[in-house]
Amino acid sequence: MIRCMDRSGEDERTTNGELALRLRAAVRKPLRSWREVYEAFSPTDLETGEHRPRVPESEEDCRRAAVLVPILLAPEGGRIIYTLRNKDLPDHAGQVSFPGGVTEPQDRSLLETALREAEEEIDLRRDIVETIGELEELYIPPSKFLVKPFVGLLPGEAEMALAPEEVEEIFSLSLEDLMSPESLKKVVWKRDGRYYRVPVFAITGYEIWGATAAMTAGLLARLGWQEKPR
Repeated sequence: MIRCMDRSGEDERTTNGELALRLRAAVRKPLRSWREVYEAFSPTDLETGEHRPRVPESEEDCRRAAVLVPILLAPEGGRIIYTLRNKDLPDHAGQVSFPGGVTEPQDRSLLETALREAEEEIDLRRDIVETIGELEELYIPPSKFLVKPFVGLLPGEAEMALAPEEVEEIFSLSLEDLMSPESLKKVVWKRDGRYYRVPVFAITGYEIWGATAAMTAGLLARLGWQEKPR
């Protein structure tokens, strides 16, 4: 991954321009292995070997939703923006997520849903977001969400502020760290009396798992990353 530290402002702009070009090209390409990538991040029941599907059997009962995968073009390189959801929310409380949510009647498209939610949750002005493409839809069985992720580039000077009723924290992780073999681990968690093996991106005190980890992996795979959990 490109580093831009200790360089002039002109060099930083050049390097980030090259990174933006690379990201635009990568996101435009379809990912042939997207099902395998998404399924690899579904928790596996250690007793039965079963894991939750990432593609619904039927879309009739799904709740449509969209998220924005924001990539900040920071001086030191690309950084993905994440949020920590408020613990009092009805769905996915306390989890690491991307800004997003369910569609509302006024939304003319799923992209508009993602941009509106990002504006509401982290005060991200939609006019500074360059939407460069979308990732494959992902199904979240517990909440029955069928989520469309959109990838957006943000300028390095982008400012954000959280809405405390929805978000407890905004943080970012570098593409370089996320793509490092050291970042991905498989851990065992106990939920509802059962044990699951869960792939987790674990970096600087943050743990990203489930749907958010799967969408992150879908983006990283387009940049040449391969799953090698420890």
